[in-house]
Amino acid sequence: MRTGAILLTIGIATLAGVPAFGRGMPAGAGGPPPGVAVGRPSSVTVGPPSAAAGGSMLGNLNAAHASPNALQHASPNSIVGKIAIYKSTTQTAQASVNTFTTAVNADQTTVASDQTTVNADQAALTALQNSGTATPGQITAAQNQLAADQSQLTAAQAQLASDQTQLAAAQAQITAAQTALASAGNKSLTSQAIDEINNLLGL
Repeated sequence: MRTGAILLTIGIATLAGVPAFGRGMPAGAGGPPPGVAVGRPSSVTVGPPSAAAGGSMLGNLNAAHASPNALQHASPNSIVGKIAIYKSTTQTAQASVNTFTTAVNADQTTVASDQTTVNADQAALTALQNSGTATPGQITAAQNQLAADQSQLTAAQAQLASDQTQLAAAQAQITAAQTALASAGNKSLTSQAIDEINNLLGL
């Protein structure tokens, strides 16, 4: 009798320590820890927001996405046609900007060099005049050299002024083309919008 009681006690203890395999998974098992959300966070947007922002920024000027063929054959009165005109005008004007920017830089170098020469001529003439030993012929020669170099400097300065005027005119053409495009699209164009349109048009 005592032995049966002991065996019963051991059996109960053993059963108490056996995992309940048939009772299903404990609550929370197999899922994320408490407090951890599942799925896409609300802060993560779907798709590139820049595309929508760009379309809103350009309005109907988003037609700049048109193919080169469409731009070439578009009616000049259509928005695509006006964009084509903008592209052509800007390409021509930008080529002029590049040309006259190079010319102005070269002109400035020439003017600086000629000015240095004139300064040296003037210093040489002054030294001869103050020497007390220079002959009239030497002084005359120095004066003639100064006059010639001054004339060359004047010509270089005139060329610089001309090229600067041409550069300013080309830059004004680009600005006018942008203004006309904004009017055609009934849209105020920021520098960011202009950059986007130029990028679409390969400018």
